[in-house]
Amino acid sequence: MIKDILLPLPSYPKTASPNELRRAVDMARLLEAHLTGLVVETAVPMPVGFHPFSTELETQLKTRQSEVHTVAQAQLDAFEAEAERAGIARQGIIVKVSEGSSHPAMDYARMRDLTVVPAISDSQACIDLVQALVFESGRPVLLMPEGKQDTFSLDSVVVAWDASRASVRAIGDAMPLLRRAKDVRLVTVNKDKAMPDNATGPELAAHLARNDVKVTLEHVDRGNETVGKTLDKMAADADLLVMGAFGHSRIRDFFLGSATAHVLKNPLRPTLLSH
Repeated sequence: MIKDILLPLPSYPKTASPNELRRAVDMARLLEAHLTGLVVETAVPMPVGFHPFSTELETQLKTRQSEVHTVAQAQLDAFEAEAERAGIARQGIIVKVSEGSSHPAMDYARMRDLTVVPAISDSQACIDLVQALVFESGRPVLLMPEGKQDTFSLDSVVVAWDASRASVRAIGDAMPLLRRAKDVRLVTVNKDKAMPDNATGPELAAHLARNDVKVTLEHVDRGNETVGKTLDKMAADADLLVMGAFGHSRIRDFFLGSATAHVLKNPLRPTLLSH
């Protein structure tokens, strides 16, 4: 069950778009879940090399911090307005974060069923946050990009299947969504990984059907394309992509698998990632 969702909302230098915010709220309404809007207010850093600080500089910093707080409050107000429109149970929080400190979303995510992260274009900080949440929170993460539609729907869902532990985990985490979907396509990209005989797509499709999922099975050759681009083509008209996330750790630095890196850098649709 997904009954408790976290929505971390950035305030600087970019905020979540109204489209992303509305779709996240609509998702919570669809699942009849509680939604926590966590607005992060970043502390304006002191410039290096200016010591002692002049009165004028301190005034400028206070003015800039006030502007950041105003943006954070506006983001919280936008969240509250959307949640009120949708009639969902919610909690809105502003958390102040100093430069270099860990993101507060991690602790909150570990106490929620799902974290929905608005995709901020050209933001390495957003990619780093999603990556950290996927590999360290122990919970699934749904990356919510800008979309053509203003509302979240589950008319069509694509599930990437390669018989890996991560893809099994993703399917289990997404089961409440899969059961609500009108059409679920289980997609295996051939010529990618060797599929074990005892973990075939047909067996998984039968398992999903027993769980009241309306599922069909598809195989596709990737040819000269990457797995990420192949999945993009297969999910071109999908409302949601479900996939396992892959990465290799070296002293807490993750080197992402190609398909995972592709999705994080080029999110085209809501994508649920689990590890």
